[in-house]
Amino acid sequence: MSQPNVAHKSAPSSRSPIEQLEQIDRWVNEIQECDSSTEPSDLKLSVSDLTSSLVHLREMLTERDIELERSRRQSESLAVAQADAIVRSAEIIDELEQIKKELSDARSAAEQSAKDTKRLADTIFERTSDSVMVFDNQGCSACNDNALEMFRVSRGEMLHSGRGFFHALKLDDGTDASDTLNTCLRETDQGQSQHFEAQVTRHDGTTFWAEFTFSPFVISGGGQILAIVRDITSRKQFEAELRRHRDFLNKIVSAVPDQLSVRASDHRIVVANRAFLNAHGVTEDEIIGKLPDEIDVPGLREFDPQIDACFAGDVPQSTCVDSWIDDQGCKHYSANRYSAFTDESSSDRFVIATSRDITDDRHREHRLQLLASVFEESAEGVAILDIHGRILEANPAFARMTNVGTGDEIAGKRFADLIHVETDSILRHVSNAANGKSWSGKIRLASDSQISQHMQRTFWVSLSPSDGNVDRQIIALASDITELENSQAQLHHRAMHDSLTGCPNRAFFREMIVNLVNRKPSSNDVAESFSICFLDLDDFKHVNDSIGHAGGDQLLQFVADRIIAVVGSDAFVARFGGDEFAILFRDVHYDLTTQEQLLAELINEFKRPFALTEAEAHVGLSIGVTRFPQDSTDTEMLMSYADTAMYSAKQAGKNAVAYFEPSMKQQVDMRQQVQTKLRGAITNGDVELHYQPKVNATTKELVSCEALVRWRDSEGQFVPPSTFIPIAENSGLINALGEYVFESAAKQARLWHDQGKPLRIAVNVSPIQLRSVDFAHSLVRILERTGADPEWLELEITENAIMSNVEHSTMVIDKLAETGFRIAIDDFGTGHSSLSYLKTFNVHTLKIDLSFIRDVVHDRFSRSIVQSIISLGRGLGLTIVAEGVEVIEQVEYLAKLRCDELQGYFFGKPMPVVDFENWRKQYSPREKKPTITPVRCFEW
Repeated sequence: MSQPNVAHKSAPSSRSPIEQLEQIDRWVNEIQECDSSTEPSDLKLSVSDLTSSLVHLREMLTERDIELERSRRQSESLAVAQADAIVRSAEIIDELEQIKKELSDARSAAEQSAKDTKRLADTIFERTSDSVMVFDNQGCSACNDNALEMFRVSRGEMLHSGRGFFHALKLDDGTDASDTLNTCLRETDQGQSQHFEAQVTRHDGTTFWAEFTFSPFVISGGGQILAIVRDITSRKQFEAELRRHRDFLNKIVSAVPDQLSVRASDHRIVVANRAFLNAHGVTEDEIIGKLPDEIDVPGLREFDPQIDACFAGDVPQSTCVDSWIDDQGCKHYSANRYSAFTDESSSDRFVIATSRDITDDRHREHRLQLLASVFEESAEGVAILDIHGRILEANPAFARMTNVGTGDEIAGKRFADLIHVETDSILRHVSNAANGKSWSGKIRLASDSQISQHMQRTFWVSLSPSDGNVDRQIIALASDITELENSQAQLHHRAMHDSLTGCPNRAFFREMIVNLVNRKPSSNDVAESFSICFLDLDDFKHVNDSIGHAGGDQLLQFVADRIIAVVGSDAFVARFGGDEFAILFRDVHYDLTTQEQLLAELINEFKRPFALTEAEAHVGLSIGVTRFPQDSTDTEMLMSYADTAMYSAKQAGKNAVAYFEPSMKQQVDMRQQVQTKLRGAITNGDVELHYQPKVNATTKELVSCEALVRWRDSEGQFVPPSTFIPIAENSGLINALGEYVFESAAKQARLWHDQGKPLRIAVNVSPIQLRSVDFAHSLVRILERTGADPEWLELEITENAIMSNVEHSTMVIDKLAETGFRIAIDDFGTGHSSLSYLKTFNVHTLKIDLSFIRDVVHDRFSRSIVQSIISLGRGLGLTIVAEGVEVIEQVEYLAKLRCDELQGYFFGKPMPVVDFENWRKQYSPREKKPTITPVRCFEW
C-alpha cells in the first residue's frame, strides 16, 4: 500500500468552510487507511495538520456565525428601514399630490398673470404717448399706432422696412445724423443702450424733432432692439427760444462797453462780458467758475474789499474811482460800481461789478477846464451866439475888440450891431451859420467912420454852427490880423516886385498874363487882346564894368523910370532881373497904333544918355513883341515867343523892335528840340565832363582842375554850353544836369584818390541850383552814394547868383562850407555887389573874371581892377584864381602880382578825362609853354 503524503499537505486559509470540511474528511480517510509501515512522524504530521485545520475551521465558523449575526441584524434594520420607507413613500406621494395640485394652481395663476402682463404691455405699448418699435435682424417687427401716426406711414410700410427706415435725420448743427444713428444701432446690438436727438424729415417733407432711445433685450427668437421715439419739437422750440433769449442777453452784456462781471459769495466769477475779458486779456474758460486763487491774472487774484462789503450787506451799492499807471507810464482812471442782489430761487447772493474807463472823461474835463481858461485868457475874440445873432457869451478879448466893455456887458447884444462894416452881409452869414453853413472871412472894424484907412483894424472872423441838435448855437471867432495883413502885403509886394527898381518882377508879370489868358470872354465872345514886350539893354555889361556896381544899379533905376515915363501908367512894366525888362500893353488901354508909336518912342528915348551921379551912360534897347491871342493862347509860349523876338531884334543890329513871326518858331522849335535831346542825354549819360588844369602861379605845379560840362549829340557833334545851358536853366533841367555833373566829378575825385593821385575838382553851380531849397541836401546824398569827401570838391558860384538873394545865399553857402566843401566866387568883379558882403560870405576862393585878365597886360583899367581884387583877396585870406590865362605875359604879370593860381589855355584847354590824365603825366612845371593864339572857350 502506498504511503500518503501527509507531510506536504496544508489547509489554505483561503478556502471556504465547506472546502475545509471536505479536506478534513479526506485527511481522516487517509489516516484510517494507513498501515504499519507508515512512519509515526508522518502520521503525527497529518494529525497536526488536521488539528490545525479543525482549529481554523472552528475560527471560520465562529466568524461566520458573527457575520450571520451581523447580517441578521442588518436584515432586521433593513426591514425596519423598508417599512419606514414605505411609510415615507406614502407621505411623499401625498406631498407630491399636494405639490401637483399647487403647481396646477400656480400654472393657472401664471397663465392669468401672463395674460394680465400681456394686457398691461399691450396697453402700455399702444397707449403710451411715445412711438414704440421693436427691431430684429430683419427690421421692424412690431410698432404701436403712435409710431405710425408720428412717421405718417402704414403698418405694412413700417413692418416691412429695415433698420434704415430712419432717414433724412439732422443733428443740432445741421449735419447729417446717419453716422450717429448707425453707431447707436451698432452699440445697442452689443448690449449698450443709446440715446440721441435729431430732426426727422418725413416722407411727405414735414419735419419734427425727436428723441431716440434704443435698448437691447432678448427673447426666445434672439436679440431684439426696443426703439422709443419721443416728439420733442415743443421742447426744442422752447430751448431755441431760451437760447435766443440767452444769446440776446449775452449779446447785450457783451455789447456793454463797460467791464461787467458777476461774483458769487466765494468771489467766484460766474459772468463776465467781452469788455472785462479784453481788459484782463483772458478768455471765459480761464476765469468763469474759478476761484480767485485759481486764476493766473494778478488783478483778479486779489479779494476786492468793495465786493466783500457788498456781500456783508454793509454797502449794498457803492461807487469808487481808481487810477493806475500802464506800462507806457500813462495814467488811467476808472469808475467802479458794485451792486449786490439775492437769487430768489436759490437764495444765493451775487455782486455785479461794473468798471468804466473814464480816462478820456478826465482828459475832457481837464480839456474843458483848459478851454475855459483859454476862452478867458485867449487873445483871440470868442463869442457864442444864438440863432438870431444875439451874443450869449463873450470872452474879454472879444469885448476889447468891440470897444464895449466886459463880456457881461455885451451879452444880449446883436453881433451885427457891434461891427460897423458890411452889416447886411454879416447878418446873412449869421443866418447861414444858424442853418448849419459855416463862414469865414476878413472884415474891417472901426468905431468911427471918419477914422482914416490906415487906422482901421482888420479881423479874420469865422462863424460856425455848434453840434447841438436842440439849442443850436453859433461860435464866432475873431482874430486881429491887421499886422499880419500889413506884413503879408509887404511880403507880397517884395515877392512880386523888383527890390532895385520897385517894378513888378517876372513872377508878377507872369501871373498877370495867366490871369488875362484865363479870363472868361465877355458877352460878345471876344477875348481881350494884349501885347507882351520883352526889353533887353544893349551894351549894359560894358557900361556896368566901366561905372561900377553902384553906377550900374543907378542906371537900371533910371532905365525903369524912363520906360514908365514913356509908356504911361496904364502899361504894366516889369523887371525880370539883370538888364531885362518887360511891358504888357492891353488893347483896352492902347490900340495897336499907339503901342507901335510908344515902342518907337522908347527906342528914340534910349538914344539919349543917362546922366548918372558920377558918369554919363549910353545903352541901347532891343525889344521883342508877341500878341495874344493871335500868336498863341498859352502863357509859356507867349513869353517864349517874346523872348525869341527880342533875340531876333538883337541879331538884327540892336536898338530895334522885332515882332514875332511864324518863321521865328523855328528858333523856338530848335530850342525845344535841344531841350528834349538834352533831357535824353542826361538820362543816357551822353553828357561828359572835360577837365581844365589849375596851376600854382609861382611854382607852376598842378594844384587842381575845373570840371566843365560838354554834350556830344547823337551825330557826334559837340553842342556849345552857351546853347544848351540857358535852355536847361529856362526849362528846369538845370537841377538834373547839375546833379549829374556833380556826381560825375565826385566819382572821378574818388577814383583819383583811390589811385593815389588826389586832385581837387571845381564844379560850377547854376544860380537856379543855388535857389533850390534842397540843393545842399542833394549834394550830401551824392557824396553818400559815391563815397567822396567834400574836401575833394570846390563849388564855383557866380557873384550875380549870390547877390540875387543875399540872405538865402549866405544860408546855403554856410551849410555847404560846414559840410566841408570849398566855396569859390566865380566871375568876381562883374556883379552888382558891395565889397562889404565879402566878409559875411563863408568863401575860400575868388576867381577873377577872364574879361579883366584878357587885357591885364595892356589896359590900365583892367590892371587896376586885378590888382585890387588880388589885394582884397589876400587881405581876407582867400585864394585868388585868374582864369582865361592865354599868353606868357599874363602868366608873368599875374605871378608878379602874387596871384595864387592860374587857369587858361596857356596851360591846357578843357580835356576829356583820358586826355587830361595823359597831359598830367607829361606836364612838367619847368617846361616852357609856347604862346598860343587865344581861342574863346565856353565855360559853365
